Amino acid sequence: MEFKRRVVEATLLPGASVALIAREHEINANLVFKWRRHYREGQLGSVAQQATLLPVNLSKAPTSSAEEAVRLPLSPGGLVVECGRVTLRIEGVPDPQTLQLVLQQVLR
Repeated sequence: MEFKRRVVEATLLPGASVALIAREHEINANLVFKWRRHYREGQLGSVAQQATLLPVNLSKAPTSSAEEAVRLPLSPGGLVVECGRVTLRIEGVPDPQTLQLVLQQVLR
């Protein structure tokens, strides 16, 4: 089982080729795709959670009068979560419990 996990996790790295990794381990690529499905379903143990951190630059926001701030429209923003073949796009301000439930289902 550990071998399968190592092979699958190698295919999940950015720029990795399933066919090339399968060939390196002398196994069929279709088998690796099957292992990847099992991995996502948790059949090869718990799925490793990888986070990609992005650099953040903080800058001082320009100051304006309170009257100007009231006239500016508020932008609710948005969020895009990509996980495998699933892309979740959320715009506005979602209900926290609903968002938690949706993310749990997408990331399992």
